[in-house]
Amino acid sequence: MTLAQAEQLTARRQQELEAVARAVQAEMLFWLALLDPADIMGSWFDQVLPGLYLALSRGQVRAAAGASSYVAEAASLMGLDAATAWEVAPAAFGGVAADGRPLSSLLTTPALRGWHAVEQRGQSADWSVGQIRQSVLMMGSTEVADASRGASQAAMAGTRHITGYIRCISAGACKRCAVLAGRWYRWNADFLRHPRCHCYGIPAGDEHRARGRGSWRTNPHAYFNSLSRRDQDRLFGRGGAEAIRAGADIPSVVNARRTARQLRRVDMGGGTIVTATTEGTTRRGYFAHVRRHLEQIEGRKLSRLRLTPEAIFKLAADRQELIRLLGRHGYLVRPVAEIARL
Repeated sequence: MTLAQAEQLTARRQQELEAVARAVQAEMLFWLALLDPADIMGSWFDQVLPGLYLALSRGQVRAAAGASSYVAEAASLMGLDAATAWEVAPAAFGGVAADGRPLSSLLTTPALRGWHAVEQRGQSADWSVGQIRQSVLMMGSTEVADASRGASQAAMAGTRHITGYIRCISAGACKRCAVLAGRWYRWNADFLRHPRCHCYGIPAGDEHRARGRGSWRTNPHAYFNSLSRRDQDRLFGRGGAEAIRAGADIPSVVNARRTARQLRRVDMGGGTIVTATTEGTTRRGYFAHVRRHLEQIEGRKLSRLRLTPEAIFKLAADRQELIRLLGRHGYLVRPVAEIARL
């Protein structure tokens, strides 16, 4: 009974769901081929939407159907009592979008946007039809995954000894998902995801809160190290990847880029343009914590400007200065007294 076995089970579950999503998308393509560029809304309601609705709603039900058995088996592998008097009703997860809207309303949104682009903005009808198809296919993949995750969380809620879940990523996960790998959430916490997200939750108990003990599927640093240097640079940005390779904390690097803004460094000479971030600069942020303690140690006021890893790599003259700046800006973690001596 190990996390590794539960990860392998979850990986198989993810592959099953991807297969369901591909089958749904293939059926959707058949119906989308009936969309007439000369009569987008007419053909949509008469021929396309009924077929899309049935294809996706059936896919949602198929995806939700395996949730109960997955949760029971994964919980057992994690050493939890999976006994429950409840069963998931797969049909309840079909025909409704993850945000609660009727599925037909969700599916019609791209068609309305495409029609508006043609009628109001003068876009090519063929171009708009292509955009509609792309959006609808993305919805198919996303809604299948959401139906399965929703059913799994319902199964977890009905199993008393499951108190939370561990986020498990899939191959090719984006940087936003990577930083969440292995994080423990309470059983009723919303599952953070983006369109086409394939992450999944492993049933867990309070004793599984500790992070960093799993494979790349539940460990951000292990995931980063599993990537080629080219993929590291592509996913995390060249500067961000360099900072992580130098030992920077992955969540700090990724979150710093989330609120990045450009400014002019007048004190650098030559009008050098660098990027700064507001992430971590609030009173409870880690950068603010480091800055306050450095001010106490050094007896002087320090700038509230937090550089991004890319800016630090651009400005550092050598590796020693690079490490010092990464530490002072909260990307490399050491006791503050040691950072002050660098």
